[in-house]
Amino acid sequence: MPNATPAQLPPESRLRDSLPRTDYLDSFEVPSRIPEQDIVVIYAAALGHLPKVFKQLLVVRSHLVKPFGIAGVSYGGLARPIDTGRSYAIGDKIGRWTLFAKHRDELITGANDRHLDFRVSVFRDAWPRIVLSTAVMTHNAFGRAYLATILPFHRFGVAKLLGDASAAGRI
Repeated sequence: MPNATPAQLPPESRLRDSLPRTDYLDSFEVPSRIPEQDIVVIYAAALGHLPKVFKQLLVVRSHLVKPFGIAGVSYGGLARPIDTGRSYAIGDKIGRWTLFAKHRDELITGANDRHLDFRVSVFRDAWPRIVLSTAVMTHNAFGRAYLATILPFHRFGVAKLLGDASAAGRI
């Protein structure tokens, strides 16, 4: 099974410019078996197939952080497929996040709240490979504490999602 491996953010990625400041950044990569695949299809292939246990954990997380003003998700919302036939515009929701940038080789989504802002980039380059990156800008002590708490789960989850998409032949 192809595993996602830690990587550097590609120099061509626009993720660097998507936030005023970056307090955290990670990237994972897998080889691309379908080099000319549409970037929305790649995004859906990587982020639209959450394992049941991930969905359950995200719903539990939502209940725990709701009192702190962090937006949550429902199991039904997580189960809804990403519409790959739709033409998305900046500001639209794609999956559960807002679309901030769309290019032929990169899609950037994310969310902003009072504790932290984050962006997720799905980038396809000419090697061919797919790089999934996350950038976070914290706003306060709670945002920094929250980020520190979820990082081990985040790193494992992102690598697993990307590796599973590759192993299933979706990207």
